[in-house]
Amino acid sequence: MERRKSYYIGVMFSAVLMAGMMAGCTERDLSERPSDGMLRIEFEWPKDDNNNTVDVSGAHLWLYGSDGSLYLSTPADAGGYEARVPADTYTAIVINSDNVNTECHDEDAYSTCCVEADLLENYTDVLMNVDHVFCTGIGGITVNRGNLPTVVTMYPENVVKYIHFRIDPTYIDDVESMEIRMSGIVPAVYTRDGNDTEEQTLLVMAAAQSESNGLYSADMSVFGWRGNNIITATVRFTDGTEEETLPVDISDQLDDLPEEGGTVDVILQLPDGGEIRLTATVDTWGSGSGSGIVI
Repeated sequence: MERRKSYYIGVMFSAVLMAGMMAGCTERDLSERPSDGMLRIEFEWPKDDNNNTVDVSGAHLWLYGSDGSLYLSTPADAGGYEARVPADTYTAIVINSDNVNTECHDEDAYSTCCVEADLLENYTDVLMNVDHVFCTGIGGITVNRGNLPTVVTMYPENVVKYIHFRIDPTYIDDVESMEIRMSGIVPAVYTRDGNDTEEQTLLVMAAAQSESNGLYSADMSVFGWRGNNIITATVRFTDGTEEETLPVDISDQLDDLPEEGGTVDVILQLPDGGEIRLTATVDTWGSGSGSGIVI
């Protein structure tokens, strides 16, 4: 009888001990379960007209929480970004870090984050030519607690447009240099989608380069244009004098161009009656050479 009693006591003790151990394990597992999760964002940069992926040196990433607040602003590798973040649903914006003549502003909110063209030094109304700007945004990135990563891919797009000018100063002698100016230039676009922020338009200038056949060429690279797009050219002569052509509005011609671009032919007239034939070619983005002198 004593032996049976001891046996029951032993079984009960073991059961109580096992229950305590299991309760301890459960409590420990719950307490150690992470409150954050793994997020992996991959960047797939666009291809140019030759089907080559554009070369970028790195990126900058903004991550916004479900309440709209900016959670993270960080440099990132060109290939992507990976980190543990609090469990939440996020919205992200990315832009390449080696863009030319631009700065990002108003990053505190996804809806206002934009990329702006820099102003030309010593000017308050002339933008610098921009280039190599690729950006995009994406929402609905849900990160759950645990170690299973949330993986998303972002596809930045080009937001720069290119205009190539071919200039024929027929019957105008002793030209030393020329400069093209155009109004109605969009100064900034939203980083999330490349759309115009509708800020007041400004001007852009480009120096013309002499070619061996007596023609000149100039390149502009901008975020876009709207409103009145007025073209003028400043002609500097070898004797030190200069003249400016009468303004010509090419707004309607630009509006009529197809999505893939095209050409606009105009004649610029000097006050004394001299003529400069000008052809403006709007290229698809991958065709932009960006090789002219940017001023």
